[in-house]
Amino acid sequence: MTDQSNQPAGYANPPAQHRFKKGKSGNPRGRPRKQDDLWSHMNRVLGRKVKLQGGDDQIPIREALIRRLRELALAGDRRALELQRRILAEAGTADADRFDPEEEKRKVVDVLNRIAAAMKKDGGGDA
Repeated sequence: MTDQSNQPAGYANPPAQHRFKKGKSGNPRGRPRKQDDLWSHMNRVLGRKVKLQGGDDQIPIREALIRRLRELALAGDRRALELQRRILAEAGTADADRFDPEEEKRKVVDVLNRIAAAMKKDGGGDA
């Protein structure tokens, strides 16, 4: 190979002392990491595990906070009760999938009435 000191320096040919060394990157620290948004940071913190008092059980901080909120609400703390109601409403679990037996009974009767009406229309359904 040719000696780098004999090569001319100029456009697209930096001087030899300013060129990247063999095996070294031009960006040794690399691209900076993306800053976490608030949501991912909160999820990471709330996912950490903590020990319960008087036991060896470890549960996520998220679950520990919900348990504490439930305890306060059951003890009669009105603010805790209201906060618990708001959380359930925003999560969509307060009224979602509530089973109403009267509604189910009405649906079944409606389906049976439609089947009976169709059978009468066809002449009893016998072939």
